[in-house]
Amino acid sequence: MARTLFTIFIIIILAGCQPGTPRYGGGLNRQETDAETTQKQEKASKYGVDPIAMGQIIDRYLGKAYSGKGASEKGYDCSEFVGAVYSEYASVHLPRTVENLFKTGREVETGKLYFGDLVFFDTGGKGVSHVGIYVGFDEFVHSSSTEGVVISNLNDKYYQERYLGARRVMK
Repeated sequence: MARTLFTIFIIIILAGCQPGTPRYGGGLNRQETDAETTQKQEKASKYGVDPIAMGQIIDRYLGKAYSGKGASEKGYDCSEFVGAVYSEYASVHLPRTVENLFKTGREVETGKLYFGDLVFFDTGGKGVSHVGIYVGFDEFVHSSSTEGVVISNLNDKYYQERYLGARRVMK
């Protein structure tokens, strides 16, 4: 189910909706021009992440189990998941711990998040302790200790109360 929802989500992004921007008229039947396609590709490359390519990688991880004991066939913890996606996507080797990930790249304002940005949370009351990958429309993918790799919404009360910020690690 989550895989199907994520695939639909990627299709919506490809249909012209940009993360962080309001949806507006234009009609579902309107064909995108070559210039519009090129403009979207340039915008995606400006921020360093191709949502299609990274989305396909993320899709393969959805439903994988959580594992708090390091990389294993059983699953991934949150920072392992993020590291695995970036390693597979662009051979980018990110720091292993959430604390060090939080110091990587550059800070991004919440209203300016783009696909692939890392979002951070304080889930234990002691500072940064959880990370996920922003995928647009206020949603992010992460390895939850209770559900494994899932899509969650930044507007859920739990995540709103624990949100610490975001970082862009590409470009």
